[in-house]
Amino acid sequence: MNNNIKKRLGAFRTIHIHALAALITLGTVTTSCESLDLGNQSELSESNLPQSDADAKALVNAVYASDIELATTYMYLIDLTTETTVSGENPNGGGGMLGLLSWDGTNSYLVRLWAAVYTSVARANDVIAKLEQNPAGVSPKVAAQVIGEAKFLRAYYLNYAVQIWGPVPIVTKVGEGNNAIRNSETEVFQQVVNDLEDAAELLPSVKEYGQSDIGRATRGAALAALAKTYLVWAQVDDDLTDAQRKEYFSKSVQYAQQVIDSGEYELEEDFYDNWNNNNRNGKESIFAIQFYKGSSTREGDASGNNHLCHCSFSTSYSVALPHIAPGPDNTVENSYLKGDQRKEVSFVDSLWRPSTQSYFHFYYDADGDKIRESGFSRYNKYIDHDSPETSAADRAMNRQVLRLAEVYLILAEAINERDHQPNQEAYDAFNKVRRRAFRENIYATTPQAHDLKTGLDYKGFLDAIIQERSWEFTLEQKHLLDLKRWKILVKTIKNSPLAKKYPEYNKQTIDFKHYRFPIPQAQREVNPNLWQNYGYDGSTITANPYVGRE
Repeated sequence: MNNNIKKRLGAFRTIHIHALAALITLGTVTTSCESLDLGNQSELSESNLPQSDADAKALVNAVYASDIELATTYMYLIDLTTETTVSGENPNGGGGMLGLLSWDGTNSYLVRLWAAVYTSVARANDVIAKLEQNPAGVSPKVAAQVIGEAKFLRAYYLNYAVQIWGPVPIVTKVGEGNNAIRNSETEVFQQVVNDLEDAAELLPSVKEYGQSDIGRATRGAALAALAKTYLVWAQVDDDLTDAQRKEYFSKSVQYAQQVIDSGEYELEEDFYDNWNNNNRNGKESIFAIQFYKGSSTREGDASGNNHLCHCSFSTSYSVALPHIAPGPDNTVENSYLKGDQRKEVSFVDSLWRPSTQSYFHFYYDADGDKIRESGFSRYNKYIDHDSPETSAADRAMNRQVLRLAEVYLILAEAINERDHQPNQEAYDAFNKVRRRAFRENIYATTPQAHDLKTGLDYKGFLDAIIQERSWEFTLEQKHLLDLKRWKILVKTIKNSPLAKKYPEYNKQTIDFKHYRFPIPQAQREVNPNLWQNYGYDGSTITANPYVGRE
């Protein structure tokens, strides 16, 4: 067995299996991947073929690795840049600039994501190439699974890339990448779909995995990702025909229904159980990034390194503004209907402090006039309630990526888009999520008190979806991408209370150029084929391509 594989496999046996990606350090990501010249990326993994099933699994673990360090990156790019979230970071730093909508092609988080995407894609390509050679020591079953994992993950990273930047290079072979061009959105989404469809054929179901493989991609994850990808593709790709859009909405419905009909997933009755460390990878979770003590890819960091935990609670029991906070207007928190359990799980004004045996108030009425004027609420989903005193330092909570609740809402939305009106199936899917929120009978055949009332037209049902996703997926790295695909980004942020009442957060500067982020400048200096997106320094696009979008 190759010595490097031996080292990786040894780490795999020593570290808890759920760490998965802790086997390869990412210290080289931001330096060795400054350009898209991937000619030597096969050096990221051994030239020798894997010689056993364990070798093969160890090889694909490296493809998971980038995501261990990207929790903050996703949150800053997809949550902080919207009307729901503000930052307590240095306004001149990468995160602070994203919060103030003042990013450019040198932003550290954009640079980091690009590097992580294409390092991970290169690793996935290497895994696929090696396993497709049918190495003698690897069983056909494990070879198929590992190829499925690699294709799922290649699609996973490219899916983020196309939604962040629009057209991006497609690299599917080891050694490709020199002077790569930006492929069209149509081509990128097609590649994502091809990989996910292959993955769905190759991957085991969640029930076929043993305890030691929890956290790996599954057939259900591939099907759920297909449902979402087809929905988003049909909404954002301006080059599609109306017939193609309808076909893709139909495919979204088809794949969402397959996930539901599999019977492998159920909604958690208690919404909090999706973040409860005593219920990791529970019955609602379809794909989650695993964070356990020791799972960080940073040398010497045993904290778990899900920075969502740190950023949500960086100032701990203090009224000082943490790295991220809901903002002074509390628009989303105040919009929940009475009795919705999602409110107290997503936000917290006061938190029990074990060391003082009392509640600490982050956001309160200081003078008794019933106006809360002190501090900010906190995002509660990523505060570890088992150890709140050290939650900011012990960052070992999973990051939820795909949950069954989203599959139900995808199904409802895709039906509405396909037929340009909801049907009973769409209402039924929507209402399962709504019923769970109010602790009603999820699967009742009779109407429940908080069911969405029937009789809505296309626009009315879409508005209900928009609101429900806001309540359901607070701080789950979906909001900016939702606003973009619904084509309501600029008007939503510009008309928000945060933009209108609090100019210090700069949200009123939202513009149509923000539909895409800039290509990192360092990439463009290396590769002149990477043209810049509209509105950013170096772009040659003079006409606003988003005219009429909203």
